[in-house]
Amino acid sequence: MKFSCHTIIVDHYPEVNQHLLYNTRTQSMIKIDQELRRTIEEYPKNIKMISKKTWEDLKALHNMGILVENDDEDMLRLKSHMMQLKKSVNAKVLPITILTTYACNFKCSYCFQESSRTFDKMTTETSDHVISWLKYKVKQFGYQKLLINFYGGEPLVNQRTLKEIVSQMKPWCEGEGVEFKFMLQTNGYLMTSQLVDEYIEMGLDQVRISVDGVGEDHDRHRPLRNGKGTFDRVMKNIVDNVDKLKIGISISYDKGQVDHIERFFDYCNDLGITKKLGRFIFSPIHATLGPKEKPEMIQNSSCMCNYEDKSLEDANRKINALMRANGLVSKSGMSTSTCPVTRDNSGMTIDQHGHLYKCNSMLGHPELSTGHVKDLIYNQKHREFVNLDVYKQCPVDCTYMPMCSGGCRLSSFLKNKNFTTPTCHKPYLNKMAPDLIKKDYESLMAKAKPSLAKS
Repeated sequence: MKFSCHTIIVDHYPEVNQHLLYNTRTQSMIKIDQELRRTIEEYPKNIKMISKKTWEDLKALHNMGILVENDDEDMLRLKSHMMQLKKSVNAKVLPITILTTYACNFKCSYCFQESSRTFDKMTTETSDHVISWLKYKVKQFGYQKLLINFYGGEPLVNQRTLKEIVSQMKPWCEGEGVEFKFMLQTNGYLMTSQLVDEYIEMGLDQVRISVDGVGEDHDRHRPLRNGKGTFDRVMKNIVDNVDKLKIGISISYDKGQVDHIERFFDYCNDLGITKKLGRFIFSPIHATLGPKEKPEMIQNSSCMCNYEDKSLEDANRKINALMRANGLVSKSGMSTSTCPVTRDNSGMTIDQHGHLYKCNSMLGHPELSTGHVKDLIYNQKHREFVNLDVYKQCPVDCTYMPMCSGGCRLSSFLKNKNFTTPTCHKPYLNKMAPDLIKKDYESLMAKAKPSLAKS
């Protein structure tokens, strides 16, 4: 027995002579004492001295993926894991993003669609094809739930198409015994209380709104197309609807600067809504593909994605501290995040013309489309993407390979002008992983305390 090369050891935590173990392939986490760790590190020299109880512990750690018999087993498990990620189908839910229009009432400073924006909307003919395609996909893999994310542009400038799709898919799903929900990814400007009431009746489950700080912080990056500010109206809509449904907040940051995030938390605390809000998502501003048919003409190339990992590290630590200070829980990031571009049966994004994309960031580039809703099979571009086994170029014993599979394919294109080069954040993860694992452990312990108190 030995530690898998995909097992991270956080030494002397939560106490001295206790060690927290985390496996990046299975995402198993467990605490062991110094004696058991010594037994593992001295194996097989001490094999005759191992007690029955310790053998049971070793077997449990082996089943969790924390331990392996040898390097060959480690590599076989990794190979099986990577194949499962590529080919598996999660029949519990089919997540589909539908972009009904590129049109938007905002002109955001970092919008990845601005270089290829058109203002046409999805036609009824195309939405009919979308509906047929959705029904086919649900039946093909026997999905138990359909979750549609209406996206843009701004989805609320094309409510006709949204209603066309929902009004047909909701009763069809109910008739098939399939749960149906939809969400909005919106700038929040048109999300009035009356509209939310109407959409909840139709199956609206949650909303995600982008807010980039307070007042001028937000308005500088997210003005109307005529240049006027949007913050006051967006926040009014959030306050008016926060007790009706889950409202998640997306906040962008640049160059590791997060002061605007702290000001936003203070503002929400004053309004008394911070803990009513759903999940917070913090994203560094990144470069984007160039205009239509010229993706290699990268836009905003001086953005965060080209900064050193030190900037990301500092920002992450500051944001985590702000979340803790406000009594909020955030996901650590220590989880499998395989690029959907390389997965055979991941969720899809459908644009207003009916083109299928494996990544939202490719929208506006038909040459990167993997099919069309009029067709029941994907095209050759889909197969090219799925066959991008870039992880095979990485060191076989990389601790983080089961998590990243060679990294984001878009990031590869932005940095290298191709989709075939691995993108590695190992230096960043080496520094951040222990803190992130501790954070997950503390969250688990916090959840367990109430049940322990009851017992």
